[in-house]
Amino acid sequence: GKRHAESPTRLVAARKALTAAPFAGRIVWTRALDSERTPQDAVAALKLVHTVEHLRAVQGLSQSGGGGFDMDTYCAPGSWEAMLDGTRAWLHATALAAEARGPAVALSRPAGHHATASVAMGFGLVNFAAAATAALLTARPEARVSILDWDVHYGNGVADLLREEPRALYCSLHEFGGFPGGGEEEQQRGPRGNLLRLPLPRGSGREAFLSALRDKALPFLLARPPDVLLVCAGYDGLLADPLATMELSPADYGEAVRAVLDEHGFPAERVAIGLEGGYALD
Repeated sequence: GKRHAESPTRLVAARKALTAAPFAGRIVWTRALDSERTPQDAVAALKLVHTVEHLRAVQGLSQSGGGGFDMDTYCAPGSWEAMLDGTRAWLHATALAAEARGPAVALSRPAGHHATASVAMGFGLVNFAAAATAALLTARPEARVSILDWDVHYGNGVADLLREEPRALYCSLHEFGGFPGGGEEEQQRGPRGNLLRLPLPRGSGREAFLSALRDKALPFLLARPPDVLLVCAGYDGLLADPLATMELSPADYGEAVRAVLDEHGFPAERVAIGLEGGYALD
């Protein structure tokens, strides 16, 4: 619907900001359609984390005119092709980072970190981050991936899909008590202790966010240096965002990116960033 927060103008705003940035001349743009990753590669990656029945449901609903999976999560005509393009973008960004050719950024929508193996939820139809991680680990069995999720909502889907994967570490830095629930307690869990939840009090700002990132999230994720550090970058913790109560500024997210790229000694060229939420377009 036209009033839905998850709007195509999100990508318009992101591209406009990047092309106007002081570092715009250093950005190399690649369309998913022009990358080395094919639609067949995207389907293969998605099958690693989603059931065939779920993927058929997304494809079928999209190609039959669209409709809603729930009151917030919609599938439009063309959504299936958009999911393949988004997956290709995340596959490409992650592969670049694995080859030490980053940092790379995947711009896609909607946020996918809530989608589980068989359920579309939280705006997301498929889970880009989990699919990209699974595809990389399938292609490179010796590799390790660490995933930092700073979307304001707990990434339940990524945690669920990767909880049995010893080569992947996942940390979610999110607002306490928000959608979809389940992330209220700070806890390291998973069969191999590979999942870390870091809920922040409602209304948290710069100090709490950056302290948790620097003092807890990054030390956990980089304790054993991964081949790729993948950031599920949601920007819905901004003060103006309508879907949460945190009070971050764009400069705070800039500081978070600098912490990822410049601190803790992890090589910036092995970082991949993928867009998750964020609905305050200005």
